[in-house]
Amino acid sequence: MRVAIAVGLAAALVCAATASSSTQRFAHNGKVAFTSEIHGGELYLANADGSHTTRVTNDVSPSRWPALSPNGTKIAFASQRSGSWDIWVMNADGTNATPITRNTWGSAHPDWSPDGKKLAFSLQDNRGGIDVMVYDFSSDTFTDLTPQRSLDRHPRWSPDGTRIVFDSTLAGDGIDIYVIAADGGTPTRLTHTRASRQPAWSPDGRQIAYTGYPFESSDLFVMNADGSQQRDITNTRLSEEYEPSWSPAGIAFRSNIEGRDGVWVMHADGGGAHRITTGQLDVDPNWARDGSKFVFSSGRDATSEITVYDGPGGGYRPLTKGPWFDTDPAWSSNGHRVAFSRSRVFGRSNIYTVAAGGGAARQVTRLAGQSWAPAWSPDGRRIAFVHFENYGAQIWIVGADGKHAHALTSVGAWNDDPSWSPDGRHIVFSALRKGNYDLHVLDLQTGRDRRLTTDEWGEFSPSWSPDGRQIAYVSTRPYGLYDIWVMNANGTNARQVTHSDADNEQPNWSPDGTQILFSKSDLFTGESDLYTIRPNGTVEGQVLRLTWAALSPAWQPIP
Repeated sequence: MRVAIAVGLAAALVCAATASSSTQRFAHNGKVAFTSEIHGGELYLANADGSHTTRVTNDVSPSRWPALSPNGTKIAFASQRSGSWDIWVMNADGTNATPITRNTWGSAHPDWSPDGKKLAFSLQDNRGGIDVMVYDFSSDTFTDLTPQRSLDRHPRWSPDGTRIVFDSTLAGDGIDIYVIAADGGTPTRLTHTRASRQPAWSPDGRQIAYTGYPFESSDLFVMNADGSQQRDITNTRLSEEYEPSWSPAGIAFRSNIEGRDGVWVMHADGGGAHRITTGQLDVDPNWARDGSKFVFSSGRDATSEITVYDGPGGGYRPLTKGPWFDTDPAWSSNGHRVAFSRSRVFGRSNIYTVAAGGGAARQVTRLAGQSWAPAWSPDGRRIAFVHFENYGAQIWIVGADGKHAHALTSVGAWNDDPSWSPDGRHIVFSALRKGNYDLHVLDLQTGRDRRLTTDEWGEFSPSWSPDGRQIAYVSTRPYGLYDIWVMNANGTNARQVTHSDADNEQPNWSPDGTQILFSKSDLFTGESDLYTIRPNGTVEGQVLRLTWAALSPAWQPIP
């Protein structure tokens, strides 16, 4: 699902896909525009109350999951600066960054042993599994604590150094909290909820905080170290609380209760919660052992720009650039201009257009609130988009010259992702009605909308095929992950195209209708790259190998 302001992980372009596959895909189609997010994951160090916040990394590549050493002089973290997600260690002031792992499939979630001599972390293997690894600084050796075929993440050392708690899919029936001896052995399952993750020890080692999902949103729970007396200490239905870190200063955690992600702290019983960071996307808090300082990752200094990929041999180039967020590019029907959403300040965005060759951007809408997801009409005279103000997101339309902006929908809490039919008579969009996301088609002549999907799963991000016969979209069926599906334009014959090796989102048809361009986000690292696949689900190929987040791709029509 598209959002008004996308803040993700950022880095640098390292290489393109192989020339043979990309050349074939681009031979009969135009250029690709997409959103590039820059400086979206930097690390910061702050006092316990959030004061004296200092940025300790400055790299176009994203860094995440920082962990302060027991003596507070070092920070372990994961970074994509080498082209792959690896574990690094640097001084607490950001100097002397040194890789611990090199060219792995994916390394994340480091945590120091209490004596500072070892690191536990998660390592993705070439079979699709994730193991808890331990690195010994003195011997420069690695030990795999959980070689079984499962997804084992977020390891945390107990305060006495004898045990490591982590979340895992070991039982095969969801994600739960497990504990294992620090030197290996058989893991012991502590929770049986099928949705418990991100554990954190209390300073005395008697309790464990973790993230649970009692509702559709997440809450923070605390239990005894043996798994008994599990209790919800945040108990909120309308916000997400997760990523706990526990010290004598309290439980630090990530929350979006104010409508933006930030680091909060509370007492062990859930009382006294208050925000201690001020950025727009502050995540991954990790306390010093004594609770005097904490480190976190943030997108507060991030920007995003519209980037154009010209195909093999042509490289890529920024179409827009500046201290703002530019997202959701959409080509005009003749391929001469690109519409997009620009946010200059938090909580407000408008629709702009820019020439395909670059230059000054032209503002189209001048509305309060947020506007995103522009979509050109086939005749190039109008732009449909989503507008949110006060309450509810609705589908709007405006002339390409900025005149006559007005709402097309007025019901439902959230309407999103408009896409025009090739004849310009209908718009397909996703709509939240009665607690579920489904696809609807709006008849522009009568003003009536018709529901296309009727199952219990979420469907969104529709894209009409160039011949008007099919609609590509994203569905969460059958496992709750995001996959690309295709159905006939009348809602029949739905079939799955991708198969949940990642979150596959934001489908967009090639001009000749033979390919679907989409964004693939790795489930382990969150890294997003651009791929194409045939509508029948065959011949998936990578368009670009990026180490920044590449989102909302759009293929240029060929006149």
